[in-house]
Amino acid sequence: MTQFFPDGLVGDLLGVFRSIRFLELSPERMREPSVPGATIMGDSGQNLPSVLESICADFRHKTPLISWLQELTPMDVTDFEFPRDPSGRVHLHIVEQNGRRISSYSASDGTLRFLGLLAVLLSPNPGGLYFFEEIDNGIHPARLHLLIDLIESQTKSNGIQVITTTHSPEMLNLINDDTFRNTSVVYRDEESSDAIVRPASDLPNARRLRKSKGLGRLHSTGWMEDMLAFSEGDGEVGE
Repeated sequence: MTQFFPDGLVGDLLGVFRSIRFLELSPERMREPSVPGATIMGDSGQNLPSVLESICADFRHKTPLISWLQELTPMDVTDFEFPRDPSGRVHLHIVEQNGRRISSYSASDGTLRFLGLLAVLLSPNPGGLYFFEEIDNGIHPARLHLLIDLIESQTKSNGIQVITTTHSPEMLNLINDDTFRNTSVVYRDEESSDAIVRPASDLPNARRLRKSKGLGRLHSTGWMEDMLAFSEGDGEVGE
């Protein structure tokens, strides 16, 4: 059977597919100097210095960038510098209030991961669908609530969609109601090669238990996997 699609619909679908990004940020790649003028960060964080330079060119974007970095890290950041090496490549220096300059080579992995996230979520041209593997990897537990605030606020205001995986009970305890409704549990039965994916809110009594016990505890005790296995065997999933 041949199926035809209107040209406009095909163009819209292609635009959606082009906007999808699978990001696995690597601090090693983010430390590397980048090509001048690059405004799109690579999937591993390549070209971070040039992307940040383009963001800092507009005060309206630079101000929230610095503000969020001050919140997300212990650094007292006041500015960024982007020196060139003899080959013209762009490097990244983070400037603190006391005048200290920290190069990307000296910055911590957590700081660079935050910068990578900020470069995506605070981009002058937001939009699209972003996949992050273990988005909390390398982030201090005390700052996870800020990471959640950043993601939830930017996805709400900038037309961005973020899909990420996590094993962190602390992170699950921090998500708001909207994020909870869009949270799914992935479970693989030992006797099957197939993965089971179900909305967490559809698990029996999940909404009530989240309020009284916390979603993180339901995850860390194995309750979610038990409920999935039970529901699959019983043929029903519900509250």
